[in-house]
Amino acid sequence: MEHSMTLNDVLLKYAEYQMKARKILNPSCHVCKVCNGVACAGRFTNSLEFGAKGNNGGFQAAVKGLADIRIELDPIHEDYMPDTSCSFFGHDFDLPVFASPIAKILTDYTFDSPFFNNNGKYADALIKGCYEAGGMAWLGDNKEPGYFPGQIAPIKEVGGCAVPTIKPWADREQFWKRVEWCREVGAMAIATDLDAIGLGYQYSGTKNEGVCSRTVEELREIVRRIEVPVVIKGIMSVKAAVKCLEAGAYGILISNHGGNVIENSLAPCDVIADIRKAVGREMKVFADGGVRSGEDVFKMLALGADAVGIGRPYVVSVYGGAQDGAYIYTQKIYYELQNIMRLTDSRTLADITPDKLILLNKKR
Repeated sequence: MEHSMTLNDVLLKYAEYQMKARKILNPSCHVCKVCNGVACAGRFTNSLEFGAKGNNGGFQAAVKGLADIRIELDPIHEDYMPDTSCSFFGHDFDLPVFASPIAKILTDYTFDSPFFNNNGKYADALIKGCYEAGGMAWLGDNKEPGYFPGQIAPIKEVGGCAVPTIKPWADREQFWKRVEWCREVGAMAIATDLDAIGLGYQYSGTKNEGVCSRTVEELREIVRRIEVPVVIKGIMSVKAAVKCLEAGAYGILISNHGGNVIENSLAPCDVIADIRKAVGREMKVFADGGVRSGEDVFKMLALGADAVGIGRPYVVSVYGGAQDGAYIYTQKIYYELQNIMRLTDSRTLADITPDKLILLNKKR
């Protein structure tokens, strides 16, 4: 995609959309200057989409984990413009960044928006804005009738360049019905968030409703039957990552679900390096959690991630500027990533390596 706006223009637009979103989202979300889970600690909704479980321990850990990593600079080199291009699922992208899957946005934040009156229109703005900027959107799932097909419908308009996420529904018919809907819109890949069993509002403890765990054998069958690449979300340990590799998954998404499934989780950045070492390059490693800038993206890539997801900041940007909000935020991350790559002599994404990080108080 063509990146014709200057960084200054992007930042001005970003600030404008932040102010608009603050007026729209308050009091559901304060749109804090630093989105770190402090102001919303202890808050509770039916789905826990803003704030997080308990006192936001998992959410705050993700943000703090990245803050405890510093970047070593080396600005002495031949002048060049870094190449952030990448390929996933048979498609090319301008940067290794995606909007992380979050479901029921309007339901959990507010319907009081000048741009949207349903979740499908929100998804339309997110998908097209990310695509226009050379990135991609991943989409969430929910049990409400009509939610999922309405959410993924715009994927057809961007040539399949988005990733629907399907919950591990205990009702297998519901799961496979969603897979068929994904086929109909031409989705380039499908994810499934196995850690959704920690979302109490969707867990019944029975085999007939709610969500349930999957075995390696069941995952292997899912990978076999789905005709596009499958990514397994909610992986936070080497043990679980190796199981996904055994199941034949295209990739995994390292994520603590925004702190929504367990309060005392590790930060996703704490486990990336060990997981990458365990699975090698046999499958893709995606990661999200606490990412707020291009520098945070750089850190996650240096630790071993192939691409990086961002959640709540995209919600705020789309509420503030609809499709252009998603476009502007992706542009902001693109320029920030390019800037830190130039400052670290990283000509391509392959040059973003662990030796360019300085770890404070932790060993990763």
